[in-house]
Order: sequence, then C-alpha cells, then structure tokens
Amino acid sequence: MSVNLHSELGLAQSSSTYKLIELNDELLAELRDKSSKDKLQFKSLDKEGSHVILCSSDKTWIVRQKDHSNLSMVMREDVVDTERVLDPSACFGLPPPISDYIGYARTTYEYETIKTEGQLSLDQVPVYNGSANFAQRESGTPSLSFEDMVNNSPISRKEALVEWHKLAGCTVAGQVCLLSKAFLHKALHVTLMSVLAESLDLDALTLKEAATAVGKDMDDTFNPYSSEVVETVLNRFGKITSDSDEEPKKWSLNRSMLASWYGVYALEKYATKTGVLVDEFMLQWKSTFPPFLTCDIDTNMLRGHFFHPQAEQLQYISRDTLSMDPKERFRTLFKLQSSWDLADLEPFIADLNTKHLKIDSFVMKYARRRRVGKTTIVTARS
Repeated sequence: MSVNLHSELGLAQSSSTYKLIELNDELLAELRDKSSKDKLQFKSLDKEGSHVILCSSDKTWIVRQKDHSNLSMVMREDVVDTERVLDPSACFGLPPPISDYIGYARTTYEYETIKTEGQLSLDQVPVYNGSANFAQRESGTPSLSFEDMVNNSPISRKEALVEWHKLAGCTVAGQVCLLSKAFLHKALHVTLMSVLAESLDLDALTLKEAATAVGKDMDDTFNPYSSEVVETVLNRFGKITSDSDEEPKKWSLNRSMLASWYGVYALEKYATKTGVLVDEFMLQWKSTFPPFLTCDIDTNMLRGHFFHPQAEQLQYISRDTLSMDPKERFRTLFKLQSSWDLADLEPFIADLNTKHLKIDSFVMKYARRRRVGKTTIVTARS
C-alpha cells in the first residue's frame, strides 16, 4: 500500500504547536473512562518549570522529553487532488496511492510519562499551635483552602488527601495549616482522654461524638481543640470504616500507631541525653498513655528513632539531625553504635536509597554486612 503525503506546516512553526506524549495503559484507561478523563491535569513541579507533572484523580506522572533520531509526523487523512495522474515509475514498484495524508507537525522528540509520588507544596501553609490569634491575618490576605493547595501542588487529589492526613493537616478559620508536633500530641491526648472518659468505642468513633466529648470541659471563650482539630486527630491516627449517606462517618483508631506515637514521645522525654535500660523504658512508655488506653508495645515499633549506646539500653536520635550525604550519615551512625541489626538500621537510611536498590545491595556500597543466624549485622568498612 502507498499513500500521497503532503506537508502543510514547516518544522520550525509546527514543532512549537504540537507535542506528542506517550500514553501508558493507565493513562489510556483514564482517557477512556468518561467519569475521569476530564480530571487529567498538567501541573508544574515548580515555578522554574524544571518538570511538567500530569495528574489524574489518584495518580501522578512526571512528563519528560525523550529525544530520538526518527522523524515523527502528525497527520490527518484528506483528499488533496483527486484528478492528479501519478507516473507509475514514481511509486518504486508499489501500487498507486489509495489515499492522501496531510502532515501538519514534525518533531524529533516525544514526551514519556514516568509514574512518581506526588508532592504537596507547603511553602504557604502555616503551622498551627493552638493559638487564639491564628485567625487574625493582614488585611487583604486571602485564606488558602485545601483545594487551592492541591491545585498548586504536583500531586493528584487522592494522593494529596492521604499525604495531608499523614502530615496532620487541618483547616482553621478557613486557612489550611499543619498542626505543630507539640500541639498534635496535646490534641491527641485530650481526644483520647475525653472519648475514654465517655466510654466511647475507639473502633467506631464519629466526629460529632468525639468533638462533643472533647468540648465538654473546655472554656467557653476559646477552645483550641475544635471539631476540625479533632477530625485531624482521627484522620492522622485512624482510618475511616464507614462512610455513607445513610449514617455518619466513623473512624477506627489504630492502636499500633497510637503506641508508636507515645513511644517516640517517651524516647524524646526520657532517653535524649543518655541511654535508658530497656525494661525501665517500657515502664516509662506505658506511663505516657492516657488512663484506660490499652495497647501492645514492642521496641520494634520504634525502629528509626533510637540506637543502643550499650547493651540493653535505648537512646533517642532524630533522623532530622542526620546528614543527607550517605557516607557522612553511615559514619555518624557507626559512631553512635559500632554494629547494627539491618532491620534497626534500615529506617535511618531508607530515604538515601533514591535508586530503590535492594537494601542489602545499598548497604554494601557504604558498609560491611554478615549473617548471624537469621539476622544481618552491619558494621563499618574500616
């Protein structure tokens, strides 16, 4: 088969008009789904435009230019000259053309889509610590809503909501904000004490009953633990188990997550300056729980927050204080502890493994490892 091909536009003009993007199976499914195809949105990773991001309702892709030596043409079928008589010798032995195509764009590159984790842009999001003055803003300064934040972030809406809950995101007086760590701890403690005092079911909490329980003993002038703050606590430490039009939304609090939170709090409080015996720490950990809260506890829950200065001792270390340089971070960790169980070490180095290598392979680049029974022990190279 042969066709007549005609060019309508020149390369310089057309290359800035049409762009070719590679569609993977997930993107094709989004485009074919009538309910979701209108939700596809291009966003910029930053104001400098270093990357373009493509978001669906629940997924995010980086759009990256891929150069190639082949010439790609965008064409449409058309009838250019039905009366034209073509010399058969010009067909190089092929049958005469049966149709005409007009090429209206030429390019030597395409855009490929690479699935990635979306990111929330938090530059304009303030931190809320329970202050009564938080709602007071300068005249003319608009409030930033959750939808505004998502639209200005390289992330899909569903991913944004999940990340927002992890970060303890809240809305106070119409302004999105992040609860400070100290205030989040107070809000969690007050919420737990209030709902336990009312004998409410931690596996089936509604926002109304939890907020009512919290507000019972609060001052009438100002209550920092508003319904929005209580909802943030429920989203941060629980999951929605019932969400329908027929009945109120219900949350089930995650006991393991609660125990871990209080465990890190206990490490910061009792084991920052010096090591604490494990048995002694376990008692201190339990003492931080609200009355009548029962949770199973195990030091494995706290991996990534402590090291062993001596045998049978724990001491707190914040990952935020560690260098982003892999060699320097490994050097610091081995100064704190000469040998590590790989399971204890992994949370301290996972963020450095940007190429997503197997953890054993990544560790071998900076340290030595050996097997002791079923345990992998990691030590410094020298």
